[in-house]
Amino acid sequence: MQFLNAVFLWAGFAVLIPPVIHLFNFRRYKTVYFSDVRFLQNLQNITRKRSVLKQILLMVLRMAVIACLVTAFAEPVISTDGTSNGLSTTKNAPPVIYIDNSFSMQAGEIAGLNLEKAKNKALEIAGAFPLGTQFLFIDNGFSARHNRLVNADGIRGFLEELTTTPKTPSIGEVIRKALQNLSFQDIDINSKKTVFVISDFQKNICDFSALENDSLLSINLVKIESENQNNIAVDTVEFLTPYRLNGSEEELLVTVRNYGDKPVKNVPLKLYINQSSKCAETFDINPYEKKQITLKYVNTEKNLVRGRVSVSDFPISYDDDLYFGYSIDSVKKILVISDEKSDKYFDALFKNDKNFSLEYSSDETLDNLIEYHTVVINRKKNIPAGLCSRIQSFVAAGGNVIFVPKVSGSIEDYNYLLSMMMCNTFTGVDTLRCKISNFNRQALLLKNAIKSVPENVDLPVINKYFNSTQNSYVSEETILETDSYKKILTANSYKAGKFYVFYTPLDEKSGTLVTHRLIVPLLYNATAFSQNFVSEYYTLIGKDDGFTTKIPGYKEGVKVFLKADDSDFELIPRISGPDGFMNFKIFSQNLIEKAGFYTLMIQDKPSNAFAAYNYDRKESDLDFFTADEILEKLSSEGFSSSQIIETEKGGFSVSSVQNAADKPLWRIFVILALVFAAAEICAGRFL
Repeated sequence: MQFLNAVFLWAGFAVLIPPVIHLFNFRRYKTVYFSDVRFLQNLQNITRKRSVLKQILLMVLRMAVIACLVTAFAEPVISTDGTSNGLSTTKNAPPVIYIDNSFSMQAGEIAGLNLEKAKNKALEIAGAFPLGTQFLFIDNGFSARHNRLVNADGIRGFLEELTTTPKTPSIGEVIRKALQNLSFQDIDINSKKTVFVISDFQKNICDFSALENDSLLSINLVKIESENQNNIAVDTVEFLTPYRLNGSEEELLVTVRNYGDKPVKNVPLKLYINQSSKCAETFDINPYEKKQITLKYVNTEKNLVRGRVSVSDFPISYDDDLYFGYSIDSVKKILVISDEKSDKYFDALFKNDKNFSLEYSSDETLDNLIEYHTVVINRKKNIPAGLCSRIQSFVAAGGNVIFVPKVSGSIEDYNYLLSMMMCNTFTGVDTLRCKISNFNRQALLLKNAIKSVPENVDLPVINKYFNSTQNSYVSEETILETDSYKKILTANSYKAGKFYVFYTPLDEKSGTLVTHRLIVPLLYNATAFSQNFVSEYYTLIGKDDGFTTKIPGYKEGVKVFLKADDSDFELIPRISGPDGFMNFKIFSQNLIEKAGFYTLMIQDKPSNAFAAYNYDRKESDLDFFTADEILEKLSSEGFSSSQIIETEKGGFSVSSVQNAADKPLWRIFVILALVFAAAEICAGRFL
């Protein structure tokens, strides 16, 4: 047993008062004179011994009353986890108070009402502890300035500054952060730790199974009641084609989701490009349904594009907009290294396309490959070692190379290049006629290019091709394959770039692949996906993986920062790079808390780079655990020293707040004091 208010035990000396009164008062005898002994006949015969025993009994009962009252005011508790016998020597660490200030705490009859309730609960908790108690405070931002001990007034100051945030740590992350912050303080490692978690307990943040059971840890959950609400959110957006070119028709696939249990009809969905309305749709959606809607528009912009998809939904609005951005790809420079001065198939595909610049060269000493986006080695008979080294460096830095062999070419030269690029090598030419029957529709070169495959589709026939070794390379992806499982086209990742290998020459004598419509998306996509290819058009706040851009003239000391397009907010990002193509990666270091567009500023001037940030859709699912469900989950994980503190039906009790893991005994001692007081009255009257 231990005492929460042990200083009150000094009042225990009051038990000496009854003995003192007994010694100095009841030992004195008085002489009583009677006029006649007849008046003594109605008195009971009471012996001196019986009188002494009665007075001693009364003294003991009065001492017991005082002792019980003193003990009750000292607030005795007994540990429920079995860690203490008698007076415990376990010290208590400073209590930790956590408030969930995520967007879901804006719910309630009035916006922000639940967050205000949570603040009041935190003040009640702090106020229930003795004056001078030191606390640690945590919110979803895990701010470093909270990593210090404060008193109740300090907690009040933190709460006055507290606002909602898009960051959504899980309960497990919160507990780990609390223990980490406690470890920074000068406390005994074996101290008993108490954490108060004030939250609405959304199901998607309650990872109770990730908590480590600790006999010295008491987790006390304060449930803020919140009702499940209907909510429609723009979940994701993606393009059906993986590159953005001027004048091309775009198909934007928008995923919307109904998180509620009621159907909704005629919901408006709008697309804005550079603040101008491009198109709009309406849709119906069933309860808990995910729906994909395609929005079509033409890329008329020539530089940067800021897009926004929006739905109209009330009252939850923080997930109604999804921002995305991209830049229109610059003209793709293609270099064809060949023994010929031109190739009619490449000319037909790229020569008249304003988005591509096609050049030919037979020079084997080229040293300016970095100026090109894609290099094609097309049916070149010999490939010198020097050119192989330059190709390897080009791909390693992020370039694309398409290798097309020639039947009469040097297998030794080909294999030297293939081995340098960590690819399977050629073993010889095969002239057994076969047909392409297998193609990887999920590969980047064919993604969204093939919508359906008819049962009797006409597929390319291959007359001549190279057999190869069958080593298993993790970086190799087979795109085309014959009915006899011979590889025809593979994509190989090498460091930052791609190396595509055709196992058949692209000419009519070697087969019909070069004239088949399947070759168009293959070559078009292989050249469009350059080292500047970006597959992500936005990032989620709190999950910043950085975005890639060029910073012309960048050097140490140049002022570079991110600035919000719609406010004066600025931050200095972390910059890594450059790579071989002078690309830099920009990281916001999770300092952005508002969705929207952020422009990269260089020396106070906007650059040709920006990023779109959106709120994590974890907050869109307004589904909450009840108190009983939380208790059940905690019990199943073995947290017997933790509890739900009920506050809706009444206020906090001092004992439950100060040590929720211990069983309070003060009520028992109050009852004992009343029993002893009643016994003292009865003894004085009837004995």
